[in-house]
Amino acid sequence: MLSPSHPPSSLMWSEVYRPQRVEQMVGNEDVRIAVIKWMSGWVSGTKPLLLIGPPGVGKTTIVHALARQFDYDLVEMNASDVRNRDSIEARIKPIFANTSLFGRRILLFLDEVDGISGREDSGGLDALVELIKEPTVPVIMAANEKSAKMKELAKGCKVLEFAPVPPRLLLMFLDHILAKEKAKLGPGDKVSIVVNSGGDIRSLLNSAQSRAAGYATTSNTDVTEIDIADAISGYFSAKEKPTAVQVLARADAAFPDPRYEAMSPEARRKDMIAALFSSIVSSHNIDRESLAELLDALSRVDVVVGRVSRNRQWSLLRYVRDMLADGLYLKSRDKGIKYNQYAMPWPVMGPIFARSQTIRKITSALAPLANVSRRTASSVVLPYLIRAIIDQKVDVSEFAITNFGDESIGESLEKEVQRGKGPKKK
Repeated sequence: MLSPSHPPSSLMWSEVYRPQRVEQMVGNEDVRIAVIKWMSGWVSGTKPLLLIGPPGVGKTTIVHALARQFDYDLVEMNASDVRNRDSIEARIKPIFANTSLFGRRILLFLDEVDGISGREDSGGLDALVELIKEPTVPVIMAANEKSAKMKELAKGCKVLEFAPVPPRLLLMFLDHILAKEKAKLGPGDKVSIVVNSGGDIRSLLNSAQSRAAGYATTSNTDVTEIDIADAISGYFSAKEKPTAVQVLARADAAFPDPRYEAMSPEARRKDMIAALFSSIVSSHNIDRESLAELLDALSRVDVVVGRVSRNRQWSLLRYVRDMLADGLYLKSRDKGIKYNQYAMPWPVMGPIFARSQTIRKITSALAPLANVSRRTASSVVLPYLIRAIIDQKVDVSEFAITNFGDESIGESLEKEVQRGKGPKKK
């Protein structure tokens, strides 16, 4: 386990001690070995992985660790956000067509695939089953539970089931973390935390940190947490403010300030302010006036969180949830707002993947001529080439035929040349 490089209790333990490599994870040894073997032996067409298990057992963590260890760019999608056939195909087909992004390999992670298995999916699950038959990039999917509705999807995948981490390992891990943090808890507290975590390591660490800071009682029932997705959706659908406040207070979320702390994709998912922001701006049922007021309330909280981070006054974060609950409650009622992890809409993401296909075609031809990797060709050689073509007023089609023997590369180059010239002046 990595040693923390911060003063005790200055950051969320669940993020500080998030494993960076697969071997640093706790529990599910056989499953972790199977995942490593699958990744090591992956070739185009290999069946996707389907990871099944309750929240907090390491499904997302192992995917991020794999991407780091095997040097892949990770593309994450929440499958429950794209239920119908057209949405599934529009998002996944471009990724399969772009096996690398700017010279780097892609690993596709589809979370919450059990969210598209309902009757309302309008062909979404069938489309996913069809698409994953011949994947051109490694695909890993995650679901909280196995169901009869996912039977066809499971047939086309290598299914691995994560189990809750057993209490014995949890207690050993908790003792290890407490020693690292120079924190002490009594035997009764530790047993209570382990039992109430239900095998969820994230819940274990959040509860232990809360207990060590003196914010929890000995029963531990007051720090039982729910997944941020359920908490955000529950807050916006609650009929009474006390219920909404309580749901928000129980979220397994944090307030890491993205301006001062490096944030992994999973950390961003757990950032309460980011989760509320992406959920609000992704809703189609909010009028402009209400949207402005909601974002104004959210921005005021963000200012407070920023100041708390700068001054390291972490105890003040206990008041932030009340500020959020009061500031957002009235204007967010009956707007149909639900949790949404992704604030970047597909019209923004789509052109990124389209451009990556253009660049991949150029760098595949350019890299051998320059005797460099495609990644170096993309990041170093190509920008200079484009600038030289622009400055020397080179005929792109003729250049492509002369140097690459392929006129179609000239079309791709032309797109980059136009991009390099910038927008045309009116």
